[in-house]
Order: sequence, then C-alpha cells, then structure tokens
Amino acid sequence: MNPREEVWQNEIDRRLASGDGMEFSVAQFAGAVDAGTDPATVANFLDQTVKSGAARKFKVSRCPVKGCTRVLGTSDITFSTCPYCLTDFQQEGLEVTQEDFYKLNGEISRDIRWMIVVHGMNSRAKWQEEFSWQIANRLRYSAPVLIYKYGWVTIDVLMRWLHRRHAKQLGDRIKIAIDQANTSGRPREPDIIAHSFGTLLLSLILEDDRFDDLRFGRVILAGSIVRPDFNWGKHVTSKRIGAILNHVGGEDVPVRYAQYAIPGSGPGGKVGYADNAVLNIRSVGFGHSDFFEPSTLRGLIADGGLWHSFLTHPLSQFRPVEGFSPVGRWKPASRVLRWPSRLVGYVIFWIVAPESWLRRRFDP
Repeated sequence: MNPREEVWQNEIDRRLASGDGMEFSVAQFAGAVDAGTDPATVANFLDQTVKSGAARKFKVSRCPVKGCTRVLGTSDITFSTCPYCLTDFQQEGLEVTQEDFYKLNGEISRDIRWMIVVHGMNSRAKWQEEFSWQIANRLRYSAPVLIYKYGWVTIDVLMRWLHRRHAKQLGDRIKIAIDQANTSGRPREPDIIAHSFGTLLLSLILEDDRFDDLRFGRVILAGSIVRPDFNWGKHVTSKRIGAILNHVGGEDVPVRYAQYAIPGSGPGGKVGYADNAVLNIRSVGFGHSDFFEPSTLRGLIADGGLWHSFLTHPLSQFRPVEGFSPVGRWKPASRVLRWPSRLVGYVIFWIVAPESWLRRRFDP
C-alpha cells in the first residue's frame, strides 16, 4: 500500500470507528482526503475496499435541478418529484441522475429525516421559530419540523379525561403527518422531542390501542412529568421507539411537584427512569424551560451538542458524561399528601372552566 492509499485507509478506519460518513460518493471521499486526487484513482481504491468485504457499492438518484442536486434515495425507488425543492420532474421534462455510492459495513450515523416537537403548556415562545431555523441551518439537514400546538392548556392538566382527549388529538395529527411524510419519500418514523405536558401526552399515545401502528425514531424527553415507573422498555423492545433520552434539569421545580396537581404524572424528569431502555442525562443548572432558551438550544443541537449527538450518532458511540442511573425505587407520594392538592385543583377547575372555554374559543 503506497503512502497515499495509506491515508485513504486511515480515513476509512476513522469513519468505521466513529460511525460518521459511512455513505459517500467518490467525489465526497476524494474531497475529504485530498481535493486534488484523481476521482478514477479513488474509485479504484474504493472498489478494492468493496472486494475486501469492508464496503458495498450501490447507485443513488439525485435531483437534476440546478441549485438542489440532493440525493433522493437508492436508484431502485422511482421519484416523480423532489421532496426538497418540490420540482415535478415529468412536468419539467427532467430525469433524475444516477451516481455510484459506497457504504462502509459498520454501524452508521443517522440523519434527522424529520421531527415532531410536542411542547409544554401554553408555549408560544420564540424558541419554536429558533428551533426550526437551527434544524434547517445549523444541522444542515432538510428536516421538516412539525411543532404540534394544542392551544392554551391550563386547568386541563387537572383532569385525566382531558389528558386523554388531548392525547387522541395529538395521535390523530401524528398519523396525518406520518402519511404525508411517507408520500414525500420520508420514513414513517419521526424523531420526537417532547417537553413537560407533552411528555405525558406521548406516554398516553403509547398506551392507547388506537395508536398501536405508530412508530417513532429517537425520542427526547425534556422536563418529563411521566411517572418514573413508566414502562418505556416495552415500547423499545417492540420497536415502537428506537431509543430514548431523558434530559433532566437539576433545578426543575415544576417536575418535582407535578404529581401533587396533575393526575397520572410523576417526577421522571427529576429522578430519572430506572428502565435500561432510557438514557438519563442531568444538566445541573437547568430549570423547567431552560432547554429551549435560544443560546442553550443552539448548543444542544450544534455539532457535538447533546441532542445532536443523540439524534445522529450510533448509540454505541453515544456516551455523555452527564449520564446517571436513579437511586432506589421510586414510589408515588402518599395519597394523604396528593389528594388535598388534587381536591383544590378540581374545585379550581369547575370555577375557572367557563373562562378557560371562552379563552380557547377566541384564542385557540
């Protein structure tokens, strides 16, 4: 092996070790190792890598539109429109272009293909626009972000039957989004980021037989109010969820006391989940909504940021230092402590219900 090929082999080894850049074209690989290298020489080296069994070769389709030219998928799939620039190829008289690609035989990094964000109560903050912008630009993915808005929720959190109604509405909306994504050539499993009350709605969807057909990629729980004894592992084992990150705020006060006011809730976003299927991460200084402060959010989804790494890296390569396991077995607070506060909540509900209904009516 000559010195130049040794550099190329080192690049192959680096990608195999990190799980990054496992799929590439000849031009992409040549640009990574030596921009001036003859592509034909690189292609010959990569073909030898295929013969050794370390990689495989396949063809992909690219959008033929100038200014787009994105990879659409493998050549065995017929594309009539581009899901990125939305060009109708037949209408414009265009044909997709074909190109050789190589894929290393190892655990690959993953793309954020599309995402659903389920926010907490009454969240209309600027972080929603910030989040969509950062995903589209900072991460450099064409990843549609659906931020599900269920209107103003205040006293609704005091009634379990209203939780189920909101969860059904969310489940129905996710089904529509998945069908739309499938039509656009995207996978049926969106990644999910859920915050606060949104985490509780997600858990109700997972336990609802009407939504057994829903599948999700990687799930991030932020400020979770789902009980610490919730069986997340069941849904990972059944392949309904790819992986789960529970991001805990060390200064999250609302999560600590949620069980006293919100039926069916618990401090999962405070004490963590003992379930081995969940990766618990604690950020010591975070409060309940600090995850979505613009400067914090930028750091979380920047290259190498916690959320970015979880969403894109092979799980075997994801080993954050802030990880922890819950100590002891969680038990809900005594009913003697919970029921007085719940009773007060029910009284407040029926007093405030008319005003709340009017607010939702005119400010959905």
